[in-house]
This record gives sequence, C-alpha cells and structure tokens, in this order.
Amino acid sequence: MDYDAPAPRGLEPVDANAQRILARLLTASFPGDDEIARQVAMARSRVIDEDGSLELSVGGSAPPALVDRRIPVEAEAEDIDGMTFHVLLHVVDGYINELEVYREDLLPMQSPIQPDALRVIVL
Repeated sequence: MDYDAPAPRGLEPVDANAQRILARLLTASFPGDDEIARQVAMARSRVIDEDGSLELSVGGSAPPALVDRRIPVEAEAEDIDGMTFHVLLHVVDGYINELEVYREDLLPMQSPIQPDALRVIVL
C-alpha cells in the first residue's frame, strides 16, 4: 500500500474512545512508539468485528515505525462479567494496521472498553 496516498474509502476518523484506547497503549515506551503516535494522529478506521476491532489505515506522509514485532504493545482488562479481554495493536510493514479486541472465552464483549482500566503490556 502506498502510504502517501489518501486512506481507502469506507474508513472514517478514529472515534473518541478508540483514540483514548490508542493513547493508553502509547503510554508505554517501546521501539517505534513516536512514529506510531504520529500515525495514530492521522489514522482512519473501520470496525471489522462485533468486539469493536478496527482496521487502521494511515494516509499522508507518516514515517514508518521500526518495531521489533508485529504486535509491539497490548493491553488487558476485565469485561463487566469478570472475563479478561485483550487489545492488541498490529503494525505491518512499519504502519499501524489493526486494533484487535478479543475476550479470552471468545464471546462478544459485554461492555465498552474503559481505557483507564487497561493494563498495558510491552512485548
């Protein structure tokens, strides 16, 4: 994908709660975090599943992030029923690609994610 091109159609600005989730993930220090923060600032998204996972796309001239792994940072917390869920930031070829959300029991999320409750983990 040409990252100097506009974001693909069907993608919208990242909503406020997803912005807060991404900001929470970026409270951690990891290789490429500065570049990812710049990408997040111009990202567009589309919901891709019932848990609220997002496809992410970066248009414009954001620099690539030199991350050590595809998922450089993730977070976890408990859903309203006590089941642990995870939020993973995927980076492909140096650019944010997906914000994946899943519960450990693979059932749908019961409540919206509260960014302040997330425990951030650098992998």
